[in-house]
Parts: sequence; C-alpha cells; structure tokens
Amino acid sequence: MSDISLNISGKIELPIVKLYQNVSEVSAALEIPFIVVGASARDIVLHYGHGASVERATQDIDFGIEVPDWSAFQKLKQSLADRGFQEAATAHRMMSPNNIPIDIVPFGDIEDEQSSIAWPPAGDRKMSVLGFQEVCANAEIVRIQEDPPVDIPVASPAGMTILKLIAWLDRVIELRGRDATDLAYLLANYEKLPQVSEHLYRDQKLMEQHGWDLTLASAHQLGADAGELAGSASYALIANFFKGEHDKLNTEKLLGEMGKSNTASYERHEALLNACIEGFIAIHKY
Repeated sequence: MSDISLNISGKIELPIVKLYQNVSEVSAALEIPFIVVGASARDIVLHYGHGASVERATQDIDFGIEVPDWSAFQKLKQSLADRGFQEAATAHRMMSPNNIPIDIVPFGDIEDEQSSIAWPPAGDRKMSVLGFQEVCANAEIVRIQEDPPVDIPVASPAGMTILKLIAWLDRVIELRGRDATDLAYLLANYEKLPQVSEHLYRDQKLMEQHGWDLTLASAHQLGADAGELAGSASYALIANFFKGEHDKLNTEKLLGEMGKSNTASYERHEALLNACIEGFIAIHKY
C-alpha cells in the first residue's frame, strides 16, 4: 500500500501485528478490500498514533470487508481458517490462533436498497452496513510494522464518527452504550491530530466562534469532516437525527449515554455534541 498516513511501528504487540498481517494477506490474495473499524481503529489512530489515553479497552478487532457476493465472504473465512483461525458461534466472528476474537462485517454488492445485509442461510437476521462503503473508500493507511512492512487501512476519525452514529441509531439499548461513549471520546480527542489543531489555529474562524476552546472547535471540525465524508444516505439519516426528526431517538438520549464511562460533565458533552452537529449540518448535502 502507498500514501501512509501514520506510522505506529513498534507500538502494537506482535501477536496483534501478525493477526492484521494475516487478514491483509488473505484479503489481498482474494482481491477483497478491507478496513479496520470499531474500537481498534480508534486506538490505532488516536491512542497509538496521537497519544490519546485509552478510556474503553477492547478485546476484539473489527473488520469491514467489501465483497461481491456471500461466497467471497466464505472464501475469506476459509483462507483464515487455513492459517489457524477458528470459527465461532456467530457467522461474523472468528478466533485467531492466539485466541483474539475478530468480527468480520461484509458489505458491498450483498447489500439491499436499505444498505442492510441478510445473513445466510435463512436471511432472517439483518444488519445495517450503512456508511461502510464511503468509510472504506476514505480509509487512512497505517504502517504497523517496518520489517517486513505491514500497512493496513483504518477508518479515519470522521469515518468512525459516521459508523458510531449509525450503529447507535441501529442497535438495541443494551448494545449501543459503547457507541455513545466512543463518540464522546472522538469528540474530546480530535484536537490531538496535528493537522486538525494546526488548521484551526491557522484559520482561527472556528476558534473564535467557540471562544478559543480548541476542543470545541475540533468537535465542530469533526462534524464538518464527517459530513463531507458521508454518503447521501448516511448523511440524511444522521442529519435527520441531529435535527430531531428521528422517529424513536433523540440527542438527549445520546447525551445520557455518552457520559456513562468518563468523567466529563453532561454540560461539556452537550457543548461538544452541539459543536459537532453544527459542523455536520452546515455541509448541506440535501
């Protein structure tokens, strides 16, 4: 891979590097694009890449893979099995040779018109994969090992924001709390990316608008960057939610769940989320 955005060589444990290397090699051999998403992407970019603290530990690694059909998904799983990975009880989960769980979410031509997939064989279990295509197309390339070089595509913070919001809107209440806390983490730490803080200090418009509060200005910028990256369907869903037009959920519920695993006040979360909303809505995609 080329155009490396970030180099974190030597910062990830070797068994994890080997896991990523296996997935990368298998995907390349089958010509299946993949991307690291979820909390693993968060930690790669913000913690290992830019020094943000870890607030929610993760024990599994999430991947999205773009496939033309379900047989390609099965071929990838079989290729991983040939390298010592083991099947798990659920179709999208496998265990690495070092007992690290991985979740593999397929998307692409297997999606229906609502950007959902129906898991075979019965097709009665559906999952939304809205947002995966644009996030994969705009992945950051991260080098995780120099010798031999291992480069992996990772969701950008703007891409993570899109996927976290869509996941929170899609999941049942028992499962969505982590999406809310991860969103809070993204809003609080986007300023740690040098290109973000340097842009904000250079332009100064958003800094002045937010009382020279770098974190608030960065949250606004994250919303704008997510809005720019989002596809039309993703943008419409998130914008409608931000405008209070979702049929079941609202930002008050999101705010209530954002603060369950960190010490920031409700008022601070509200200010950060409002800044993000302002940036996102200003994109005007429809």
